[in-house]
Amino acid sequence: MPTPRTLHLVACDDEPAVLARVEQLLTAPAEGPARRLQTFADGYTLLRAAATDAPDIAVLDIQMPGVSGIDLARRLLALCPHCQILFLTSHIAFCQDVYEVDHVAFVLKADMDTRLPAAVARACLRCVRPAPAGPRLVLGDPGHALQLPERDILYLERRVRTTWVHALSDTYSTTEKLEPLLARLDPLRFCQTHKSFAIHWPYAERYEKDCIRVQGGAVLPVSRGYAAAVRRSFLDYLATLQPEESEVPL
Repeated sequence: MPTPRTLHLVACDDEPAVLARVEQLLTAPAEGPARRLQTFADGYTLLRAAATDAPDIAVLDIQMPGVSGIDLARRLLALCPHCQILFLTSHIAFCQDVYEVDHVAFVLKADMDTRLPAAVARACLRCVRPAPAGPRLVLGDPGHALQLPERDILYLERRVRTTWVHALSDTYSTTEKLEPLLARLDPLRFCQTHKSFAIHWPYAERYEKDCIRVQGGAVLPVSRGYAAAVRRSFLDYLATLQPEESEVPL
């Protein structure tokens, strides 16, 4: 039987006393999957860390200098689409604003001791239970077909007569050409950058004039003939996000 994975939790609050209490509550012995916790005093430090070590769950103070917890959640979800967000605040007035971004819970600091552990436990369950996969890319023929969740695809690469679909957990091959595969994928999130490559924008860490760096280290070329279309695609993708998300990580 496989060993359950350890969930990666992060907490961000500019008040040291609150952050210390959050750490006590989240690391206390509890039922459920094992946890490891990182704490941060500001959002920018958290984002830099998340770029290389994606969290499963984030507990975010809403009112912080530099970047608010709501903006931080947007940027964090751009980096880590599957991260479960919990908001923490002293101000009930923020309860309307948090619905601008997907989140699991809104906890007042006055109720933190009783409500935060239960909210984190719910988030942990969401992490370990299979989530609806959403749209899927079908590879192969009847009897030899694979359904790959679209959300898990990093990028596509055509080499010789094979197209390689690079995903979070593995790489899959098909004899289909790149273009018909892209025609079955979300046109706002996938874009051909070169005759042999296509990017899934949520996993692009850096977009430069002649290349795109992908989460995990791969670098996709942007050829001159595709450059204008790539730029339009990127702008269309950004339009599906809040404006602040465009600042991180690209």
